[in-house]
Formats: sequence, structure tokens, C-alpha cells
Amino acid sequence: MASRRQIREAAVQLLYAHESSPTDQGGADLWALINDRSGLTFDKARVKMLAHLMQGRPAIAKKLCNILTDCQAAIHAADPLRKLAKQFAALSTEEERHAETSKNLLSLTKADLGGWRGDLVKFLLKSVDLKKKRAELLPTIDRFPAQQSSDLKKIFARLDDYDDRAHMVQFPEHFPEQRDLDHLHRLLNEMKALEQEVESQVNAVEEKQQDLDQLINEASTNFDISRLSKVDLAILRLATWEIKSLPDLDSAISINEAIDLARSFSGDESATFVNGLLDTIAKG
Repeated sequence: MASRRQIREAAVQLLYAHESSPTDQGGADLWALINDRSGLTFDKARVKMLAHLMQGRPAIAKKLCNILTDCQAAIHAADPLRKLAKQFAALSTEEERHAETSKNLLSLTKADLGGWRGDLVKFLLKSVDLKKKRAELLPTIDRFPAQQSSDLKKIFARLDDYDDRAHMVQFPEHFPEQRDLDHLHRLLNEMKALEQEVESQVNAVEEKQQDLDQLINEASTNFDISRLSKVDLAILRLATWEIKSLPDLDSAISINEAIDLARSFSGDESATFVNGLLDTIAKG
């Protein structure tokens, strides 16, 4: 569950985005930024699950290599121009490389603070690509001797199973009934809950924006609200809304949290200004 601090930070970012670009109300890119820490946790969980689900894939990839070696005569007979032979050879090489990567998935997360996430995306996309290539080659197997054809189809089916698992990890929201994905579902639901709570707060603030700005203007004597930075204004609007609209919340909590946000986003000078102005509003 998102902390109050996370919710308020995200609300400030969304308010800032709306103020900076009224036509851009915050899309997937903004939420990816807001959810970056949660997204990092989610991707680490995906890697851990993939490492578990991909166990045994290297052995299957090795079997594919061995069977294709035994099938060389059948492959050449099916295509004397050797195009098919090149396709199977390329597939075998790619399968072995992909299987080797699957063995080292967990080590990816230890490389740095997040650069490995690009490798995770590549792995998932490669699973899709390999399944497509196997599907394209599958009809040609029917021209092989019965036993070799049967063995290859079994190997292809096993590899399809692995890639189907990777697909579930890539899009767990499409498989809500899959109990193995419960942890990923929970993390996704937490990020969605954060978005919903933040959007609810931001909508409430923006509905009363005119009244809030009037209160801020009245409290900031000798200082025009138009001179405020957009991020400081977002912090002030959010805190003022809480002070005036949430009677059960101690105003001191809103003020102290707003001071921390101002210090994080803008620096000590802004924190001091926000402190004084909100104190005036709370006493008004």
C-alpha cells in the first residue's frame, strides 16, 4: 500500500503537470515516472518469477540442438537450396542463447540500480520472437521422418510452454486467475490504487482551485501568486485543500509534510516560505 508521502509526492507531480501543460493531463509516461520506485520493485519480482518459471529451459534448448543435428538429412531433403537448414540453425543458436540468458536472469538485478530493466524487456520480447519463428517452421516438420517429426514437435511444444509463461509474466493483468502471479497482481493493484487515490485528490484540489488560490493570495501579503514556481504552487494548493477540507486531519501534519515536499522539490528557501504561508492559512 502506498504511503501518505508517496501519495502526496505523486499528487504534487500531477498538479504540476496539469499547471505546466493544461492540454497534457498526464499520460502513461507521467505515471511511469511517478511509479518508478514501485515499478522497480515490480520488475524485480518479474525477474524472480521468470527465473523460477524458466528452470529447465537450457536442457530443452540442448535437446533441440541435438535433434536438429540428427535431422540434417531430412532438412536438406525438404529444401535442397538449404534455406530451411539456415533457418533451423539460426533458431537453434538463438534458443541456446535465450536459454543461457534465462539461467542468468537473477544476476541481472544485481548489475546496477535499474539498467537491467532494459535486459528484462529484451528477454520478454525475444520470447515472443522465438515462438513466432517456431510457428513459422512448424509446418515444414511434417515432411520429416515420423519419429524425427514427432520429437521436434514435442520440443517445440515444450518451448512454447516456456514462452507462454514469459507472456504471463509480461502481462500478468491479462491472467487474473493465475495464482502463480498473485504477487505480481498485488504489486500492480498497489500501483493502480496509488493512481486512483492521487487522481481523486488532484480532482478535488482542482475543483476548488479558485478558492484555494484566493486563500494563498490573501496569506502571501506583498507577494503575487503568479511569481510562485509551479511546483511550490502545487504544494501550497494541496496543503491548503487539506487544511480547509479535511477537518479530521491535524493541520500541523499537512504543514510539516508540505515543508518536507517543498524542501525536496525546491530547496530550503521554498520550505521556509511554504511554512510561513500555510501557518497563516491554518490560523485564518
